[in-house]
Amino acid sequence: MVRVSLLLTTAIIIAGAGLQIVQGASEGDATADHIHRFMAGVYIGWAPLFAWAAATIRSQGILVYFLAVPIFLGALGRLLSIALNGLPVRPAEFLSFGALELIIAFVIVGAHSTALRARRVPATA
Repeated sequence: MVRVSLLLTTAIIIAGAGLQIVQGASEGDATADHIHRFMAGVYIGWAPLFAWAAATIRSQGILVYFLAVPIFLGALGRLLSIALNGLPVRPAEFLSFGALELIIAFVIVGAHSTALRARRVPATA
């Protein structure tokens, strides 16, 4: 479950941030576009770490929790944006992104915690 969530996040990062680097800020000045593309590049820079953590999940510990934090914070950022600025142009799309991000963050933490506890306690016959 954790591996699938991390790989799904990797795909979301590559697709979403890749598109943002190409498109830039749809509206705004050069400063907004500059910041938007920079943050998309930073976001893409996380993709290999998520993929690597998924590939080596059995040997991962606390790193997985650190990877869940930016996903959760991104979802909170979406909620703050909606609270301050209202719904974006395609509300269903962005609301589904936010819900997926919140769910993925909680699944990663919950499933990884369960897996770590299961590894620490030897199975009895």
